[in-house]
Amino acid sequence: MKRSELLQPLSREHHTALVYAKRLLDSQDDESRLQYWCQIKGELTTELEQHFAIEERYVESLKGPLPERLLDEHQQLRRLLQAETGTELSEFAVLLKNHVRFEERELFPWLETAHYDILKRMLEQ
Repeated sequence: MKRSELLQPLSREHHTALVYAKRLLDSQDDESRLQYWCQIKGELTTELEQHFAIEERYVESLKGPLPERLLDEHQQLRRLLQAETGTELSEFAVLLKNHVRFEERELFPWLETAHYDILKRMLEQ
């Protein structure tokens, strides 16, 4: 299914997030993982916070397991943005990858079909 134009910018950002996650997971050892993390942490934190804010605004009036999962995983990812070990960074990368897949495969299709009016109203604001 082609992504709605309302969600296309978020989907493009998802691609970038997957690149970060893959690079973290492909690092050969904790030292190289931590070195890469030091290079990207500031930029990635800013990007994710902005991205999360938009998504959270889209679901703020919605109830159910999908919005709850979104909010829960955002909190977990925010916590893991403070990672200081290679193990925590691996956990962050796995969660980020799985979270993006959840949004693209479950949350976004649900928003586009059941709550398109909310998306459209928010875009117009």
